[in-house]
Order: sequence, then C-alpha cells, then structure tokens
Amino acid sequence: MTSLSSSRLVSPLAASGEAPAPTTPAADGRLGSRSSVLTPLFHAAWKPVEGGKDQVRLSLTRSYRAPTLANLIARRSEATGTNLETNPDRAGNPQLRPELATGLDLAFEHYLPAGGVLSIGVFERRIDQLIRSRTTLETVDGVSRWVSRPQNIGDAVTRGVELEAKFRLSEVVAEDAPPLEVRANLSAFRSRVTSVSGPDNRLDKQPDWSANLGGDWRVRGLPLVLGASLNFTPGYTIQLSDSQRNTVDTRRVIDAYALWTFSPALQLRLSASNLQPLDNVSSATVTTADTRQVATTSNPGTTAWALRLEMKL
Repeated sequence: MTSLSSSRLVSPLAASGEAPAPTTPAADGRLGSRSSVLTPLFHAAWKPVEGGKDQVRLSLTRSYRAPTLANLIARRSEATGTNLETNPDRAGNPQLRPELATGLDLAFEHYLPAGGVLSIGVFERRIDQLIRSRTTLETVDGVSRWVSRPQNIGDAVTRGVELEAKFRLSEVVAEDAPPLEVRANLSAFRSRVTSVSGPDNRLDKQPDWSANLGGDWRVRGLPLVLGASLNFTPGYTIQLSDSQRNTVDTRRVIDAYALWTFSPALQLRLSASNLQPLDNVSSATVTTADTRQVATTSNPGTTAWALRLEMKL
C-alpha cells in the first residue's frame, strides 16, 4: 500500500523591533512566512501465514514538523528577575523552516488466540533543519540582554527499539490464572545532533529508555474492576550546545482506579493519579571560560483523586 500527500504551512507573524530580517516583508511592516513540503509515504504489510493474524509491517515516510505560531512571532518576552544566560528573555524567529524527517519503521506483530498481541519494532529517523532554542547575547534598545530564540541548527538522527505486550494472564501462564489483563511496553532510544559535540548530544526530551506496566483485574463475583499502571523514565542529560547542558531527574508515575458497574449505562469510578509522587526536578547549566551558572527548577509532585459517576444516555 502506498500513499502520497502534500502539505503547506502559511503563518502570519507579528512584527517586532527585535525580529531578524523578515523573509517576506509586507507593505504595512508585517512579516510573513510560507513553506511547502512534499511528504510521500509508503506502507507495506506481509503475513507469513496465509489467513493468519501475525504480520510484518514496513513503513517509509517523509514527514515534517512545522514551527508553532509562538516559535515564529518575533516579539520578545522579558524574563522575570535577573536576565542571565540561564534565565533569558524569549522570542520567536520568523525565519524558521520546518523540520523534515525521513523515517524507516519495521515491526513484527504476533497475535495470541484470545486476542492478546506481542510486538517488536525498530525505527530510524533522519532529521533535517532540526529546531532548537539557542541563547545568545543581543543588543536591545542599546542594552545587551540574553535572548533565547528557536533556530534551525542542522541535522540529527534518532533510532530505537520498541517492545509491546497486551494479553490476558491466562493466555501465557495457565487457564486457571487470575482474570488479569496485562499491558506493558519498553522502549530504548539513541539519538545524535550533528552540530553539537557529545556526549549526550541527544534530541530534546529523549531519555535512554522508558517503560510502562499496567494491569486490569476483574474481581470474580462482583461488578468490580481494579486497575493500576506504572510509568518509569530514568534521568538523563542533554548537551544543548558547547556551553549549555540540561539535566532531568528520574520520573515515576503510579496511577490506580476502581470501577463499579451498576448497569451497562451506569458506573462509578474512583481514580488516583500519581500515587507516591516524586518532585519534578531539572537543572540548566551554562559553562564558559570564566563562569559557571546553574539554575535548578523543582515542581512538587502531587496526587490527584477523582470520584466520577458515569452515565450513558
């Protein structure tokens, strides 16, 4: 199976004295940006056994990620507090171009008799015109200030492996096993931004790996379902530039719920999100020949409880 699509981005921009030279200035001083990208796609599926459910999937893609309106608007927003390289003003860049990515995905899916599925997939993406915010010293109204603007910084490559499983416990253990439905996935990633020296010159917000494990248990003899899930992402460090480095702490999220069904049209759900919460801690470090600045941000983790009556009309 093949498909072909074409996409176009048209973005009106607000003018600002701090904006880089516009690509297409209008007579009234407004800035404009227009981009057009051809995105061909190819998808194929092969079943090793005629009439079976197991299949191998292959995808070749050409995709793009357009800059957001906030990325493009050049008006500068001043930082709260002292203007530092770790606490810069923020502004957009009307000269941003879309990110382009050429990708290859290969996956194998094995279906269990009762409807469960086990799958393994690998992927690779080669990205052109990667968008990343860079902080530089700019002269604003005769005053030097640190300003962070998104820029196209060059090429990057990312690849990974994804394992996923969804099954009833009785399908893999024993027929008399507890009525538990299990879902799990494990993903491992590697990436490299070519314009940044390593180590840790990875893509933004991409850890080395992440894992999810969850289950739903239907209590025998009662119209009750109990469920829980765990998401775990280890801490990681990103080298943003030769002088800028960010660190993100480990993230762990535990959710749980209980669902009581009175009838097909009426049920009561009690849920807890982020049990045993961890604080969200990250730090930004800027190192130069003369100075070293470190800014640490900590947001306290909280647990959210909800009791909801669900009715189908």
